[in-house]
Amino acid sequence: MEGEEEAELDEIGPERVQERARARARARARERGTGHRARETEEVGRETGDGGLQRQPPNTDLTEARQQKPDGSTSEKALSNRTDSHCIFPPQCRRPALPVGREEIDMDYSNEVLEATPERVTKFLTGMGAVAAIRTMMAEAGMTDDDILEGRTLLLDVLAAPRKSSAAPDTADARAQRAATGELDQWDEPNFARHGAALRRRFPDVHAHVFKDLAPSTGTAAVRGVATFLARLDALESGADPDRAGTKQSDKKAVAFLATRGLDKDERKRLRGLVDVALGPTSPLPEQTELPEIARRREALSKLRGWFDEWSTTARAVIKKRGYLIRLGLANRKAPQRKPAAAPSMPGEPVDDTDETDLE
Repeated sequence: MEGEEEAELDEIGPERVQERARARARARARERGTGHRARETEEVGRETGDGGLQRQPPNTDLTEARQQKPDGSTSEKALSNRTDSHCIFPPQCRRPALPVGREEIDMDYSNEVLEATPERVTKFLTGMGAVAAIRTMMAEAGMTDDDILEGRTLLLDVLAAPRKSSAAPDTADARAQRAATGELDQWDEPNFARHGAALRRRFPDVHAHVFKDLAPSTGTAAVRGVATFLARLDALESGADPDRAGTKQSDKKAVAFLATRGLDKDERKRLRGLVDVALGPTSPLPEQTELPEIARRREALSKLRGWFDEWSTTARAVIKKRGYLIRLGLANRKAPQRKPAAAPSMPGEPVDDTDETDLE
C-alpha cells in the first residue's frame, strides 16, 4: 500500500494526492451518514407503525433544490421554505411550529414546593447582586435588569399576601373521641387493680371470671379492656351467662359489693358512655371551599416559581464554580470529612508530637 502511495505521489504530485484523500474521506463520511439516517428512520417507523419514513431520492431533492436560470446557471432554492414533513434532519427542513396555545406549559407544583420558593428567590437575587462575577455571567446568558425587576416584583407580590396559619381540620366529635379514649386509658389501671384486689379476697371465683385475659392497657386497647370489664359485670348482675347458672346469687352479691366501693350503676353508666364516644361514630368535616386569598396566593407563588425555575436552570448551566452556586442557594456545602484516627504507637516507639504549626 505504501509503494502505491509513493508511486502516485511521484506521478501527480503531493497536492493532487491530498485532494484525492480528502475526496475519499468525504465519500466515507457520506456513507456513514446515510447508514445512520437509515437506522434512525427505521426506529421512527417502528414507533409510529408506518414501517419507516418515506424520503424522496437524493437526486429528486437536488433537482428540486435547484432552478435553471435562462443563462444556463443554477440557483439554490431557499431550503427553509420547505415544508416536507418527512424530513427530520436540519438544516434540510424547518422544524414544525408548535400549535397555538402550546408555547408554554403550566407546571402543577405542590404546596411544599411553592411555599419554599420565596426564600429561595430571595437568596438567589441577593447572592447575584452581591457578587459581580455572578451578575456578569448571568448577563452574558441573557438576563437583563428587566428580568431581575420581574423576579423582584413577583417576590414582593407573594410577600404582600402572607401565608395564613390555619389549625389542622378538626371536629367537636373527634375532640370528644380523643378525650374519652384518654380518660378510659387513665381509669383502667388503678381501678382494675383496686376492684380486682377486692374481688380476689371475697369472691375469688368471680374474680377469675371477670379478669380472665384482662389487664390494664393503653390507648385504644384500654377502651376495649374497659368495655370487656363492664360487659362481664352486666352479665353477672342480670344472670344472663348460661355458664354461671349455678352461681347467680354469688355473682349478684359480688356486683353489689363493688357498688359499695364506688362502681355503682351511675359510674358504670358513665363509663359505658365514654366507651360509646370512643368507639364512634364521629361526624365528617364540613365541605370546605378554597378562600379567594388562598387562590390568589397560590397563583402568585406559581408565577414566582416559574421565574425561578427559568433562571436557576440558566445559572446552573453557565456557572460552574461551586462557591457561586452555593451563594445563589443552588448547591449545598459538603460536610467536612473526618480524618481517620491515628493508629496507636507500639511500645518503645517514639511519639511524634510535632504540631503542624511548628512546620510552618
